[in-house]
Amino acid sequence: MSVVFGPNSRRVLQFLTHIEDLSPEEIDRVADLWKQTSSQTRAEGWAVVHRTTTDEERYRILLAASVARRAALDAARNHHRHDWAFWAAVWDAAAAVAVCDRIGSHYNVLVAPLAAVMPSLAHCRRDELSTRELRGAVLKGGG
Repeated sequence: MSVVFGPNSRRVLQFLTHIEDLSPEEIDRVADLWKQTSSQTRAEGWAVVHRTTTDEERYRILLAASVARRAALDAARNHHRHDWAFWAAVWDAAAAVAVCDRIGSHYNVLVAPLAAVMPSLAHCRRDELSTRELRGAVLKGGG
């Protein structure tokens, strides 16, 4: 498994594949919930992401968020939805999924709008298989 999005690549990919499944109503709900979240609380979550990750990890996290935002733009366009808050919510959620357990309760803040329509995001689940593969690569000198 490639770890293009970091140790939680598999979970990020699962998240990405479900963005296109959202209905217009779910897109609207996510956008509304994102707007209800305090911008300061979101900023604190992002600050923790930056504090707890290396430059390389942040690159992979931002890559995951960028790909997710593109998927969100496509899904929104397909349903004739144009609220940028949906794209922002997906950006936040993808970053949180990529970093997962390293940001503590900030994970919940960043995924909450999407978790309302994608309940599988409600709990951080580290991608154990990718973590084992990463450890193996490091032990073999490949990481």
